[in-house]
Amino acid sequence: MSKPEFDQYAADYDRMLKEAMPSGLGESDYFAEYKVKLLARLLGGVAPRRVLDFGCGAGRSLPYLSQFFSGAECWGYDVSPESLKFAVQAAPRARLSCDWDVIEQQQFDVIFAANVFHHIVPADRVGALERCRRLLAPGGKLFLFEHNPFNPLTRRVFERCPFDADAEMFSLGQAREMSRQAGFSQETHGYTLFFPKPLAWLRGLEPLLTRLPLGAQYYVQMAS
Repeated sequence: MSKPEFDQYAADYDRMLKEAMPSGLGESDYFAEYKVKLLARLLGGVAPRRVLDFGCGAGRSLPYLSQFFSGAECWGYDVSPESLKFAVQAAPRARLSCDWDVIEQQQFDVIFAANVFHHIVPADRVGALERCRRLLAPGGKLFLFEHNPFNPLTRRVFERCPFDADAEMFSLGQAREMSRQAGFSQETHGYTLFFPKPLAWLRGLEPLLTRLPLGAQYYVQMAS
């Protein structure tokens, strides 16, 4: 995940994502909120004190993290300084950095990594997970969200996104194996993003569907 790559896409990221998505699915912000709301449900009412959006990009998820975890200190990390210029506009109260030395001085109750790891070179993914694991406070959890490569609509969007041209999706099974290799001793998982915005009224059914490999994305909840 190189700085030049995402620096050059920062200003046009939202436009390119919108153009890649078929009409009628809903705005990208709808899916950002979808995942953070699921994160809150998975935490079962536990209120984290400090949350890290790992690979926050232009900050699409940060306003929802601040909304659903209003008592938490929200942080964002990304390798792209240009992206963080947009993130600070989206979430002016969040603490943002592209310096890993700054981030690793903190401990986080929750680390949220949404659609980040497919941009990391496969050989480096376990190492990145290990570095995140070391940031977790006692009892902390990491939540990895990624594209489901077996969903044809997801693959279509992925293949149309210019900033995904050099990326490589990976399956839920591969993500679970990465979790094990990175030293996490506990994990739970499921599929998500079953309902686009026109079908948002059906989202209450999602807890019944998490084992079906039909969702647009999947999640893995990891803990040491």
